[in-house]
Order: sequence, then C-alpha cells, then structure tokens
Amino acid sequence: MGSSFPMEPSGSGRPEARRGGGLARPEGAPVPLHQAGEMPFGGRPREELWESIGPRVRARLHELAGDTIEWFACADPSSPEGRPYGVVAGEGGLAVAEPRISTDHRPVYAISAFLFASGSLRHVAIDHRPPPRGPSATAGNAAGNVAGNAAPAVDIGLSAQAKGVIGNLPPRAQELLQAPFTAQRRPTRHDWWYQGFEHRLNGFLLYLAGTRDVTFATGTKDVPVGHDAASAHWSLTCYRASVGRRMGG
Repeated sequence: MGSSFPMEPSGSGRPEARRGGGLARPEGAPVPLHQAGEMPFGGRPREELWESIGPRVRARLHELAGDTIEWFACADPSSPEGRPYGVVAGEGGLAVAEPRISTDHRPVYAISAFLFASGSLRHVAIDHRPPPRGPSATAGNAAGNVAGNAAPAVDIGLSAQAKGVIGNLPPRAQELLQAPFTAQRRPTRHDWWYQGFEHRLNGFLLYLAGTRDVTFATGTKDVPVGHDAASAHWSLTCYRASVGRRMGG
C-alpha cells in the first residue's frame, strides 16, 4: 500500500461534516470491498453498561484517549458474569478496558491503548446518498475488486463478521478503513458498535488497530422511505492516525 492518505488534520473537538475531499487510491494490491452482512440488534444500552465499568476505569480510558470522539460499552462474551468492556476513541488514542480476574480472584479491568503520534490524526467526512433501490454499490464493487483488477485484493485478516459489518459501509469508507493495512501488517484488534433501528442507526463506531496505524469510522445511517439497506444513506467521518506508543496487551 502507498503511504499517501490526504485527509484533513483533526484539531480539538469533533470535525464538522463536509462533502467531497480528494483521496488518492493507495498503490499496490487493491483494498478489499466486502459484501454486506447482517447487523443484528439487541443487548443492554451502552450507558447502562458504561456505568457498571466503574468511575476510575472510565476516567483512565478518557485520559488515555484524550478528547472523546466516540465511545461504547458492550457485554464481554468471555466474561461468565456478563461484565462489560469499554472502548473510547479520541483525539489522542484508542483505549480499551476488558474485564479480568486478578491473581487473588477479584474482578478487575485490564486496560490497553494505542496512543497516537502527535499531530498524526487525520479525518475525512463521507456523505453517502445513493438513489433509491439502485444496485448495491458495495456488492457490485466487491465483485469488481476480484474480477476487475489484475492483482487480487489483499487479505488483512479480518473476521467474517467484521467483513460483513464493513460491507454495509460506503465503498469509500471501506477503503479508508483498510488502506494502511496489508497481509504482512494486519490489524491486531478490530471491533464495532452501533445502536438504533434497522431504518436508522443513531450511533456507529468501527475501528481497526495495528502496530503502526489505527483507523476508525463514526457516524449515522438512515434508510429513507423508498430505500432499502443497499441504498441506505450514511453520514460518516473516517479517521486515521499513526501509533506512537502501545500500552498493554
């Protein structure tokens, strides 16, 4: 992949949404575009789960991440007690708290973080408004990415479920999220969260984090009357930062 990634610098606070903005497609193997998968709903509200993590852990996540861009909390499937884990994406880093048991069998949290190199955070706003009931842009481009390119799309090691979630996003968002990663430099962590309804997501966060780069996308999704999931409208901001320091596992 090429290193060029012409995004706007991110200053303090959340960026204003904007249309357009150029992006040079990375050189080398094409970025994979995925087929849309199911996005089921359910689970406890993030606010309720966030509160149960505890104030000291929450404060530490915010301290590591810096000015908050988006956050979420979900029940940890590996926790027998159903304890939650939390994620904060901010101007200064991506921080994660996961439930663990200490050596003396107390419930604790293990905190890890990808701390961004100073000044490296960039963002691009995407305002995706396809016409109603048109062909699926993501499905069509995913097929073209295999058949229409001389070089096969690079496999960056995402789970099938992650590929399905990413496949719901506009093609440009898929490219931005995956652009820094290669088969040799895969994300070491990836996760996502969303809330709302099938016709409206009022919160969304998906991140890919590796040893050198972190990318994440935040925003909303609407399915207007006369549209379906394939022609959903997305308002997203895609971020990328270089990892300056890694903390924890």
